[in-house]
Amino acid sequence: MPPETRWSITAPWTHGRLHAFEPSLAEVLAAAPLLAAFYNDRHNSAMMTNTEEASADDVVERFHEMRAAGDRPFLLEQDGELMGDGDFRNVQGVEAEFAILVGPRLQQSRGLGTRFAAMLHAVALRVMGLERIYATVIPQNIASRRMLEKLGYQVDESPRAASFADTARDIAMSVGRVQFEGAHADLLTQVVITARTPPPR
Repeated sequence: MPPETRWSITAPWTHGRLHAFEPSLAEVLAAAPLLAAFYNDRHNSAMMTNTEEASADDVVERFHEMRAAGDRPFLLEQDGELMGDGDFRNVQGVEAEFAILVGPRLQQSRGLGTRFAAMLHAVALRVMGLERIYATVIPQNIASRRMLEKLGYQVDESPRAASFADTARDIAMSVGRVQFEGAHADLLTQVVITARTPPPR
C-alpha cells in the first residue's frame, strides 16, 4: 500500500505568509516544547477545558496517537514561526471533527485563527474527501464560536453532532462542503495546496 498523502497549504495574509502542514516526526519533536507551552497557558487551557499540564513528550505522544487513529493533525506557521496546531479527528468516512489552537495570546482575536481554519477546511473538503465537519465549543468561548460561524458553521442539534460534545452544555456545530465553499470563494482562489513528497515520516 502506498504511503498516505500528507498535505501542505499556503496562503497570503495581511501580516505575512501562512503555512499549514501535516508534520513529520522530526517536525513534531521540534515544535513540541512550544506547543506544550501553548496548551498550558491559563487562558488556552480553560478554553480547551484541559485539566492536566502537558509536557513536550505528551505532545509528541498525542501526535503519534492521532496519526495511528487515522486523525489528521497539522502545524500552523506564520512566516516560519510556529503559531499553533489544528486537526481533523474522529474521522469516519466523509465526516470528521475539527479543532484548532492559535497559541500566542497576542495573536488571538485578530483573524489569524479564522484564516488558518479556513485553509485547513480547504484541504479537508477539497482534496481529503471530507463532506461534513463538526466542532463543539463551550458556551463561554465566544471567540471560537464566532470563528466557526465565519467558516459557515451553524448550530447542529442532531444526535451525530451531539456525539462530539464533552458535556451537555457544549454547543455543537457543523458545516458542509457546499456551505464552506460558498462562504470562502475568495480564499479558495488564493490557497496553494500541495502534496508533501516524499511523504514525511
